[in-house]
Amino acid sequence: MQEWRRILQLALIWIKRRSHKKKAPEPVDPVVKYCPHTPWPRQRTFLDLDCREAFYGGAAAGGKSEALLMAALQYVHVPGYSALILRRDTQRLRLAGGLIPRSHEWLHATGAKWNGTDRRWTFETGGEPAMISFGYLQDSNDKYRYGSSEFQFIGFDELTEFPEDDYLFLFSRLRRRRDIPVPLRMRSASNPGGAGHHWVKNRFINDNDDASNSGVLWKDDAAYVPARIDDNPAVDADEYRQSLMNLPSVVRERLMNGDWSISETGLIRSDWLRRYTTRGAVVQLLDGHGAIFAEFHERDCRRFITIDPAGTSEDIARERRGRPPCWSVATVWDIAPREVGPMLILRHVWRRRVGFDGLCKGISDLHHQWRPGRMLIEGEKLGRAACDVLGDRLPLECVATGGQDKVTRAAPLIVKLERGEVFLPRYNADWLADLEAEWLAWTGTKEETCDQIDAAAYAAREVQDDYLSAVEIEPFFWRNS
Repeated sequence: MQEWRRILQLALIWIKRRSHKKKAPEPVDPVVKYCPHTPWPRQRTFLDLDCREAFYGGAAAGGKSEALLMAALQYVHVPGYSALILRRDTQRLRLAGGLIPRSHEWLHATGAKWNGTDRRWTFETGGEPAMISFGYLQDSNDKYRYGSSEFQFIGFDELTEFPEDDYLFLFSRLRRRRDIPVPLRMRSASNPGGAGHHWVKNRFINDNDDASNSGVLWKDDAAYVPARIDDNPAVDADEYRQSLMNLPSVVRERLMNGDWSISETGLIRSDWLRRYTTRGAVVQLLDGHGAIFAEFHERDCRRFITIDPAGTSEDIARERRGRPPCWSVATVWDIAPREVGPMLILRHVWRRRVGFDGLCKGISDLHHQWRPGRMLIEGEKLGRAACDVLGDRLPLECVATGGQDKVTRAAPLIVKLERGEVFLPRYNADWLADLEAEWLAWTGTKEETCDQIDAAAYAAREVQDDYLSAVEIEPFFWRNS
């Protein structure tokens, strides 16, 4: 009997040892393993989201960029996992406090391996290595650098610096093999403001949402986690607010309170914008309530084009500081008949990044299509060169900036907008969203892209200086409604 009892004990020991060998160790949360602190509550909310698209946005110092790096690290223990974190340019990635230096602070003593040439961390997994790469999208062609890649996580740091087309294109790189058991995640973070303010707000922010809400806010299937200064315990919130008080009011409200409201903070308010419709060749002007108050035939208008070519000395200096390249913009305008008043009607916008030959071709094509009476181009280097080449066959002439800064040049446009004397298409033209995004996000700072504002400002000045020269062929007729 004792012999059988001994055999049974040995058998139980053998079974326990085998079961112990088969049991996999409990996985360690990579965020806890690599991050020097436990994620703050708002960061944890962001990390726990299981939707495909999520945005962490709002006030400065809310721990947004740090949350992106945490999110990228969540699956680095999975063989074959690949993550990509993007900024507008590599300089911002490498700045003190940027994501690359921060990743070195977190990972330098962990066994992860850094490749400086590829800007990539590699993690041993017991199988195929996992990777986190850092990339950039400085111009519209850079997104194609990732055309043959696949990532299970893509993060955009400061999303408002990116065009919407670049953001949407990267969804095509969000994919995985069947043997990589991780979710596909598009994550982004940003403060309000910047060239992409309007499209980011439209994609993620509901106007009736309370940004102080502690939960997750939803727009369609995209999640928005509001960030506040107080959400980051590592920051002395009162001291930081005192620092922000030195900023211009528009920038201060965006950074301090995460204010996404455009109409209350921008130099151009959305409720100033007026609309028009067309019925054949008849133009119908709408008041602020959408009712027709005047209509007239387009042949009774005076048509002209204003052009802001990229490549001014100010543009070049801004690009050298790492800002996005500027656009060449041409805007086609009709001035309403004299009896209606000095109303500007925007018919078309041509917006390209082109060299000098492309600029000249664009100007020629616009003249052929729209037949304007005058074409006014900013008289810096490219403008003067275009006049030299095209001036003998097109009604092209240079206009001087007068040495004024962009806000001063835009003053006539802002006045006309506030009076309700500038009309945009009621129905969505393919160029309209980009134009409104630039107009409504503009705060007048030197680093902002404002080519479409400059072109419109020359149009406002043209009406201001020369409206009485408009020729009326047939009288317009008022709409009684």
